[in-house]
Amino acid sequence: MKVRGFLSQKTSQCMQAIDLFPYWDDNRALLAELVQPLREEELEFRPAPGFDPLGEVLRHIITTEESWWHGGIHGVPFDQWRPAEWDRRTGEEKAAYRRQRFPTVASILDGLRVAHAPVVQFLKELDAWALCERRRSTWGEENSLRWMLWHLVEHDQHHRGQVYTRLRMLGYQPPSTFPRAAVMGGTPAAHWRLGEVEIKDIVPFWKAVRSTVHDAVASLTAADLPFRPADGFPSIHDLVLHLFIWEDFLIRQMLKGEVNQDWGRIEGSFWKCQVTDLALTIGDRFPSVVSLLEAMDAVHDATRVFIEGLEIGDLTRPHETPWGPQTLHHTLWYAREHAVHHRAQLFLRMRMVGRMPPEI
Repeated sequence: MKVRGFLSQKTSQCMQAIDLFPYWDDNRALLAELVQPLREEELEFRPAPGFDPLGEVLRHIITTEESWWHGGIHGVPFDQWRPAEWDRRTGEEKAAYRRQRFPTVASILDGLRVAHAPVVQFLKELDAWALCERRRSTWGEENSLRWMLWHLVEHDQHHRGQVYTRLRMLGYQPPSTFPRAAVMGGTPAAHWRLGEVEIKDIVPFWKAVRSTVHDAVASLTAADLPFRPADGFPSIHDLVLHLFIWEDFLIRQMLKGEVNQDWGRIEGSFWKCQVTDLALTIGDRFPSVVSLLEAMDAVHDATRVFIEGLEIGDLTRPHETPWGPQTLHHTLWYAREHAVHHRAQLFLRMRMVGRMPPEI
């Protein structure tokens, strides 16, 4: 009998939980790669008045992982890992404490490494079936281990997207999130036995990611669409177009094999357009919030149907991309990652125009 996609009883050679997060290390390595070249004074850069500086976003990534490790996964009492009277401190006092702990680029890099190391070791020692276990956090929430760990994956990707915007505003050209040749062609799925895992466990909670993007776009007005944080940056309109055009490219064209074929109002070549040029070149096909929502829904519905038809054996299947071979497994991971990354950038722009994005 299966429980939420995993075997409900332990066998002598169960797959390990780390196998379900095969690209997380690469995501973290990319985050460290972004931080490495920063100058100390750039940690104080803000994209606009009232927004968190770059250093605070990075410190938040560290301390959130610490919080979920101690208080979420293990439910350790607050007084064993958090400063006394933390709840009584103001936001400014909490930020000052984080800045005191991680004042430099080197200390932030070390903090990212030290906070993540026990999580990785935990996954290496945990059988995959145990991810179904529900645990109660110190702050009273009860969630499965799978949800907690995927929450941390998504948290990394979300705030990395905000780091990218800040870096570009500082004049950096950060490395691309795709292609990542070192991981594109690999997957542990070749060693999985039939019945150990289901497709829905490979990219879980994607429905929630898609739902928050949909709600965010639905809250926009036509006047919001042209907004961009600075000259040369993608507008809100550009980002929304990029979200569903790239999903169509990754899933329908790459995985289903309909390369460069048109589909409805989406031409097969749209993915080749620069993100900053999308609204200018194809925005007239999707000129309104309603038309953007319709296209988003159609693309993601097609994605959902395709994924539901997959089997675990499909994950190892390679396909060609313009940047080299890639497994189906990595494409699914990256498609979800891409949505989270650009959702974060969309949310930042929404706040800059005075709109509150939906809760994650």
